[in-house]
Amino acid sequence: MQSANDPNGKRPVQDSWKDLTMWDAIDEFEISETEEGTQAMSVRGQLHEGVQDFNYEDLDERDVMSMKFNTENEAEAFYVMLGRATGFSVRKSYKLKDPETGQVRYRQWVCSRHGLRDEKHIQREDRQREPKAVTRVDCKACFKVRLSVEEDKYVVSNIVMRHNHKLASPTSTKFLKSHRHISEADYAQAHVLRRVGMKTSQIMKLFVLQCGGYNNVPFTIKDLYNKMNSERMEEIADGDAEGAFAYLFGKKDVDPNLYFNFTVDSEGRLSRLFWSDSRSREDYRCFGDVLVFDSTYNTNKYLHPLVVMCGINNHFSTSIFACSTVREEDEGAYEWVLNTFLEAMDGKKPISVVTDGAPQMRKAIKKCLPNTKHRLCCWHLNQNLNSHVGNEDFRAGFKDCMYNNCSIDKFEAKWAKLVCSFNMENNDWVNQVYRKRKRWALAYLRGYFFGGMRSTQRCERMHAMLKIYLHRELRLFETLRAFDLANAWLRHEEARMNVETEHTSLLPATETHYLEQHAAEVFTRRIFLKVRAEMRSQGLYFRYNAMDDGVQCIHFISHSYSNKERRVLYNRTSGIMSCSCLQMKTVGLPCSHMFRIMVIEGMKKIPPNCIMQRWMRDARRGRSGSLRERSEVTNVNEMARYARLSSGCNTMCYYGAKTTTGYTRLLNVIDIQTAEMKTLSLEESTATGSSSQAHRKGDASGKVGIGDPHANRPRGDQRTKGKERHIRNKCGNCGGFMYILTFCGSGREGHNKRTCPLHIENPNDDLSHALGMSPDIFEGVGANSRFQQSVDTTNYTWLNNGNLSNYQPVDDEEEEDIDLNRDIMYPAW
Repeated sequence: MQSANDPNGKRPVQDSWKDLTMWDAIDEFEISETEEGTQAMSVRGQLHEGVQDFNYEDLDERDVMSMKFNTENEAEAFYVMLGRATGFSVRKSYKLKDPETGQVRYRQWVCSRHGLRDEKHIQREDRQREPKAVTRVDCKACFKVRLSVEEDKYVVSNIVMRHNHKLASPTSTKFLKSHRHISEADYAQAHVLRRVGMKTSQIMKLFVLQCGGYNNVPFTIKDLYNKMNSERMEEIADGDAEGAFAYLFGKKDVDPNLYFNFTVDSEGRLSRLFWSDSRSREDYRCFGDVLVFDSTYNTNKYLHPLVVMCGINNHFSTSIFACSTVREEDEGAYEWVLNTFLEAMDGKKPISVVTDGAPQMRKAIKKCLPNTKHRLCCWHLNQNLNSHVGNEDFRAGFKDCMYNNCSIDKFEAKWAKLVCSFNMENNDWVNQVYRKRKRWALAYLRGYFFGGMRSTQRCERMHAMLKIYLHRELRLFETLRAFDLANAWLRHEEARMNVETEHTSLLPATETHYLEQHAAEVFTRRIFLKVRAEMRSQGLYFRYNAMDDGVQCIHFISHSYSNKERRVLYNRTSGIMSCSCLQMKTVGLPCSHMFRIMVIEGMKKIPPNCIMQRWMRDARRGRSGSLRERSEVTNVNEMARYARLSSGCNTMCYYGAKTTTGYTRLLNVIDIQTAEMKTLSLEESTATGSSSQAHRKGDASGKVGIGDPHANRPRGDQRTKGKERHIRNKCGNCGGFMYILTFCGSGREGHNKRTCPLHIENPNDDLSHALGMSPDIFEGVGANSRFQQSVDTTNYTWLNNGNLSNYQPVDDEEEEDIDLNRDIMYPAW
């Protein structure tokens, strides 16, 4: 760049500067606090390519003194670009405003290393953290402008270009404060990605990939973290609980049937929160015969467990009915959740409920749902089985007792034989779980409708999906928002399965063409596949006897290989069919035994009583109740519009980047349209105000006056156990746990096969030490005896080696509640 008085007749610097269209590309200015309370300035937005081509290195102080600027922002942008080109960071200094008009009369910018750190900060004696690195070296470089009233422009009054420190190299300039910026477009993209569960570090890597390297990204990952955190703080400026309620009230504006309730503690802080939107309430009205009740953890910063109440729809996929956060996992909390749930669902109670076996849940269910059949999760039982019993054959026998569709008498006989065969009569856990047999053995549960649900694994899969969106760093209002996003995905999947069922068809795959065709017309696709599997199995049964009076017939059928016998009753007048396996009552689908009789009777359609409304394609038809079904209309907000525009521009940018001509033309179009869209945006925001800020802040009358929740340590969170540590290995001799229990720095070491108490010369003392009991309790006891501790007392009953003839398992009418999950976390002792 030539000087202002170029002898060769070239244009002066002032005229060249006027031609640069830099100002249209400046988005806005960001002010941020730096050390000692001063302010640093950074310019957002991409600068015009012409400004980057401007040769700042040839500028001297005389050239700059001759410059004039239309606005204060123009002068600021110039000095920032000068700092970027020469290698220093810019900081705002003082300004003087006209007291009458408020217009800036004087403004000064300085080098970021201007001044010195106050002596009081250097000599502080109450310092608790390591002091920050010194950045002030009393650099005198500065840039001053004043307003010329005659010209109505800002003219340069002083410029000092000499620095007393080393300037940054071109590769290091991007790390200086004033040259790092996150544009609104970049943050909008990052915000959308964060909403769908992507981590900030992953978002940064995406920007690096898009820009072609770290050198081309105009900000650091720390800037991105800070920007996102500052936006989060703005959203909860009135408090996290207030932000959550603002979100719920905002949802209720577009969803009048949204239901939510809450409680507060003695300090006025939120302790429990329950919510269910209109779609969830409608789903429960149609499919609320089976309720899965489970908790998940690490979903918010307060570590409050998230209680999910869900079920299965007519596609045999998960449908969420309601959700709640509770501070304490006690009987009172779960009782409140269930009572609130029933209130939200107009008092409709489920036929059956599946839980993980927590005693607090069990007690709450007995009070709130006394007539509801309770089933324990078989997955948790299997986990406990693997933890307490090492014999694989016993495990197989236990699972056979749990899943076998047999009578109660057969179950009791099989159980007694199993326990005595493996000498498990005195195993505490085996006896404890036997007391709960009415809640896990199929022999006791068959005939009660569970819809094929026998574990909370559906909730567990739901939790795994929720963890994509939910994590322990989320605020409460963010948890609500992320939960809605996860729920929206489930509903999207249901809509997809509806289309698959209604607009596609499968080719016949069985010999029962008429029955298969009828099933395909009635049931949804997933349910039809289950029914078709039963059709395929019907050929394995044969009828060996029948009792027929012309109207009603009892068919006796048997399996060709296993010799399992079933009785199928069919009334030709009423068309009612039933089977002794009770699958129709338990699962709601016809069994293979029924299909065998349908074939024998020459039926072409499935009897009406073998078709349950909840599995049909039109399961929601005719369900007009107190809850009005609402068609969900997605509100097109700013983030959604941004995402759509970004997606639409991808193809254009892809082809534009392939040629130099296309790249230049596309940049010109972007510059022109950016200026127009920015003007349009400013006009609309001035006329209507910022809707997002109005929705976020609300007014004082809209506050509910609830404080943020207390953080706690919920049951099941392994990472919040402090110094408590468990090593879950088993002794190869006695089957006991080899573990080291360390609590608050003290503990006792367990044992292994070599140091097993059964091998010690004085087994009573060592065994009592391993069990944490007094040795006196073993006095007078034979070495070949075994002990059994009662669950609800401290008495020990000693039993001799028994057999099948004298084994009498302990039965408890009250079915004492024992936390099955506790045994997964803690040693058996």
